[in-house]
Amino acid sequence: MADLRLKDRYALGRFPLAHHGMGEVWPARDILLERDVIVKVIAGSSMEAELVRRFRREALLTARLAHPGVPAVFDLGEHKGRPYLVLERIDGVPLDDLAAEQHPLPVGWVAAIGAQISSVLIAALRINLVHRDLKPSNAMLERSGAVKVLDFGLAAAHGDGRYSRITQSGQILGTAGYMAPEQIYGEPADHRSDLYGLGGTLFHLLTGQAPFDGSTTTTTERRQLSDPPPRPSHFRPDTPRALDDLVHALLAGRPEDRPANAVEVYDALAPLAGPLPPIPGVVDDSADSVRRYSAIVGQRPQPPIPAPRDSAAPAAFDVDNAAEEVDRLFATGRYRAAARLCRELADEYARRNGSDHPRVFDWRLRAAHAHAALGEVDRARRQLDLLREEGVRTYGVDHPATRELDRRIASVRATIRQGPTVGR
Repeated sequence: MADLRLKDRYALGRFPLAHHGMGEVWPARDILLERDVIVKVIAGSSMEAELVRRFRREALLTARLAHPGVPAVFDLGEHKGRPYLVLERIDGVPLDDLAAEQHPLPVGWVAAIGAQISSVLIAALRINLVHRDLKPSNAMLERSGAVKVLDFGLAAAHGDGRYSRITQSGQILGTAGYMAPEQIYGEPADHRSDLYGLGGTLFHLLTGQAPFDGSTTTTTERRQLSDPPPRPSHFRPDTPRALDDLVHALLAGRPEDRPANAVEVYDALAPLAGPLPPIPGVVDDSADSVRRYSAIVGQRPQPPIPAPRDSAAPAAFDVDNAAEEVDRLFATGRYRAAARLCRELADEYARRNGSDHPRVFDWRLRAAHAHAALGEVDRARRQLDLLREEGVRTYGVDHPATRELDRRIASVRATIRQGPTVGR
């Protein structure tokens, strides 16, 4: 691949930057747009069908996860039967190198890095995406202080047939010492598996070593399955109690003993993310454009001040205007707001006409449809199950209204099988 030009556009360098996951990573120049990029190709001479499928799936999943903490995907192509992926070039250092070079890394930086990775996991959770290989070498700290999560080659997108799991049942995927115990057992991974990988990464950043380490992969995995999760404070006494407890919980052997989701983890890390001292040679200490931009984005919008009213009586709920607003929200992809307004409409019809009114079922069904469009599959399914139970209880199994409700529920379930529309 050295000095090769792909598509008469991407000029590769003379030497690869790294072997990353299943691919080789090459520096390249996009001649058309005059910018530096990264080109990733399948490593070595192996062109097994499974590797090719997994490589293409990585490209699709990475492109689908639109987040500033994930490298942008610029192009996907093929050269002499070998697929390649063109990515944003990251000017930064891998977290494992950062931990080795800057040990002990300031606690504020550890929390700031963990909070940024948590925000990526929040975005991944909204589209039911599980990375399955979170570890220090799969994330980089840019010179701006921003973190990028890399290598979605082992990712799984649950509930979406376009990105179905292609590995054999029982095959272990991940990295010993960082992959969750359920992955070692060959069981399905979910978002809590990524939280385990985040816990291992935070432990490494704090202590300069992996949470579980053995002379072989087998002994490392045995320690993960049999030993209690370690505490960073045993190796680094200045670790704050809140951070020590969080990392210990993230490394719990059972998924149900870990934090519920990445939002909870972010909320625990964000207050600890500071002060951030300079890291010479790694983070540029000038207030650059990225920091100025993010400082504004990170501010919470202030709630509007309610206008004073002449009367203490609440304004009447205008169902007609609310129904039109729901249509506008669906048309513009604002499904979160649509779901909330649909529930308000259902409550209003129930208050006026009783909970068995057909319009109550209509608006609750549209709320479930909105959650399905957001990718919140489990929540949508629970709402549909409850809705049918109430329909049967209200009308009976063979009533025409129940059959019509079943038909409409089936339509929403079909939308769920096709995958989420958007994640807003």
